[in-house]
Amino acid sequence: MTPSTPVPTLVIEDAVIDRRLRRPADLVRFAITIFAIVSVGLLAYVAQSTTTGIDQDITEGASGLPAPIILITNLVSGFGALVFPAIAAIDLLIRKRARQLFESIAALLFNVVILTATSWALIQSGSERLLLAFAGTTDSNTAVPFSVVVGGLAAFTTVARIMSRPRWNIVAGVVIGSIALANIVSGGVTAAGLGVSVLSGWATGLLIRYLLGTDTTRPAGSEIAKAMTALGLPLTLLRAAEVLESGRKYDASTTDGQRIDLIVLDRDLEGAGLAQAIYRSARLRDDSGGSGTSMRRRLERMALNSWAISTAGISTQHLIAVAEVGSDAAVLAFEHVPGRTFASVGHALGDAELAGAWEIVRDLQMARIAHRGLVSENFLQASDGKVYIQGLEDGTIAASEVLLRIDLAEALVTLSLAADPTRAIQAGRVVLGDTGLARALPALQPVALSKYTRSQLKDNRELLTTLRATILESLPEDRVEEIEIERVKPRTLLTIFAGTIAAYLLLTQLGQVNIPEVVQAANSGWLLVGLTFSALTYVGAALALSGVVPERLSYWKTFQAQWAASFATLVAPPTLGSVAINVRYLSKQGMHTALAGASVAVAQVMSFFSHVSLLFITAIAAGTSSDFSFRPPRIAIIGFLLIALSASALFTVPNVRKWATEKVQPIFSQVLPRLSSLANQPAKLATGIFGVLLLNLSYCACLIASVRAFTTDTSIAAIALVYLAGSIVGQAAPTPGGLGAVEAALAAGLTAAGIDPGIAISATLVFRLMTFWIPTIPGWFALQNLQRTGNL
Repeated sequence: MTPSTPVPTLVIEDAVIDRRLRRPADLVRFAITIFAIVSVGLLAYVAQSTTTGIDQDITEGASGLPAPIILITNLVSGFGALVFPAIAAIDLLIRKRARQLFESIAALLFNVVILTATSWALIQSGSERLLLAFAGTTDSNTAVPFSVVVGGLAAFTTVARIMSRPRWNIVAGVVIGSIALANIVSGGVTAAGLGVSVLSGWATGLLIRYLLGTDTTRPAGSEIAKAMTALGLPLTLLRAAEVLESGRKYDASTTDGQRIDLIVLDRDLEGAGLAQAIYRSARLRDDSGGSGTSMRRRLERMALNSWAISTAGISTQHLIAVAEVGSDAAVLAFEHVPGRTFASVGHALGDAELAGAWEIVRDLQMARIAHRGLVSENFLQASDGKVYIQGLEDGTIAASEVLLRIDLAEALVTLSLAADPTRAIQAGRVVLGDTGLARALPALQPVALSKYTRSQLKDNRELLTTLRATILESLPEDRVEEIEIERVKPRTLLTIFAGTIAAYLLLTQLGQVNIPEVVQAANSGWLLVGLTFSALTYVGAALALSGVVPERLSYWKTFQAQWAASFATLVAPPTLGSVAINVRYLSKQGMHTALAGASVAVAQVMSFFSHVSLLFITAIAAGTSSDFSFRPPRIAIIGFLLIALSASALFTVPNVRKWATEKVQPIFSQVLPRLSSLANQPAKLATGIFGVLLLNLSYCACLIASVRAFTTDTSIAAIALVYLAGSIVGQAAPTPGGLGAVEAALAAGLTAAGIDPGIAISATLVFRLMTFWIPTIPGWFALQNLQRTGNL
């Protein structure tokens, strides 16, 4: 008798599996549900007429259903509300899930209490609009804004996880739908009220599921081993190695002595990293947000990336097999490559390893594969000295140019941190060339880098600046191809938000005046004077810029650039728009970007001192009597003394002095060298000073003309003071052109100066029409012309 072959012993070294855990996906769904509740509520309140009409149409349509259907609906809704929860409770008890049953009942009762309390508060508020939106009636005695039965059952089914089970989800949908239809036929609750009831039940159930946890779907080690045996890879060792964002990594050995790495994905980690993915997708162009939150999508993405990288001939761990582990998990088996990650090697990284890493990056770029995680943990230095790439969770094939450049920048920063910037750049130049490495420049900004890399940069904040400067040393600036990385900037979101408020304020102001009457009532002569002074502001701006640039500029082109800047203020705050246009214009005239920025900074500093000086003079003049004797008003003296004393007291605090120095020093480090070069050209400096004064005085004169077009009762100095003070508000406002903030400040200032509020608003709108809206028309043509001729 032949002795039987002994069965190898399987050793499993796994972590203790938590029976219950909090799933990130539940928290994400809860946030989405809360947003949906708010949206439905706002829609029902704001578009009340529309939603009321929809409710009437739905009620009429439901009432027109055949009598047998209505009868069946009423029977299902009546008995279902009692029988369905009882049957579901019995099923949970049979499956030995008493705790889940208790939590489901608690969720039902909790949501019933929430909806009852909300209904009572809504009725007590006395708002007929809210009652009509949610209850369909204004009678507080008969109003039922929400359905506690629908909401309670929605909470119960969510915690009991009935909707995730075949056949049970159909029964639950029929019961809840029948109850909702019965409510609609009876006219007791509106569609908005039913929608909020269902959503509130879902939200309550999701919150309880997240706070108390749900049963884990993570497979045990024996289940993983069984799945591997089915693949023809029976194991002798299975050891838990680490927890990844998307799954769990295991070290394993097969019966024939082969070592393999297993990555097990399960539904417990669904939703992990979603917030970061949404953030990157919103901020970065062409960023899809990663591999998604679904376990199935992650599995398919990892398998596809592994196949694509291996097919491109890039050194990586080859994918051996993929299989499901039960209905809620899956496993990917990779070949094991012995070695150490770059993170564990540290600064001992050699030139050969740097070259090997850059070769991988080059091959990924040529294959149009974006790895999206080229961090030190994903570069592997094998025992034979070869460099491998791992971490394939979030890669993208057929990647866009933006993603490829972000990958390149990530690799540059990673290798600079792992070795040092000089060696990393030198190795990159050898493999990619100067032009190839320079493609990373637009993406060398924190927003484009991964969370892991940004955390590494906290101890080396100057690295990005060093990398840019080092690369640009051997590459002319005009050969650097710029590309827009960000899709939406925080400043853009702030501008949209502030612009919405500004538009509301502006529309409120416009609602107080009749535009045709304003134009008819205005003195046309003064309007022409105002338009003339508005045009002179662009003459002054062109002179101011020409005067602070030692090099010779074409005045006509500079004049057009100032008109173009007026168009830019439609989409950017006033100072930001003009600064960006002027720096770009000077750069296109052959000036280095740093010198262009310094020249524009000189012009801004000169404008600031001119503005402050004129503000102080007009503050004194506005309070001086008509005989022109120099008697400053007491309020101006007191205000000046208070400001001076407060500033002096603050500067005695060391932290304030340090903060002020850090803010001011960079400006002066740019301005002083340019001023010193201008000191040798007094004619240029005089031109700049004259241009700045002409700019500010022309704006003052334009507002004076706007006011004079309606009344002659207010002093010139007071109107000038209003402009100089109001424009400070406009410069600080984040809205395009200071929209809303400037109008509010000027109208309030003119009213405080003694002008009738209606006239103040009319004069303000005329002033803004002449200095903000009308100039955008020639500004657009100037912008197009300068761009067509290559001057912008």
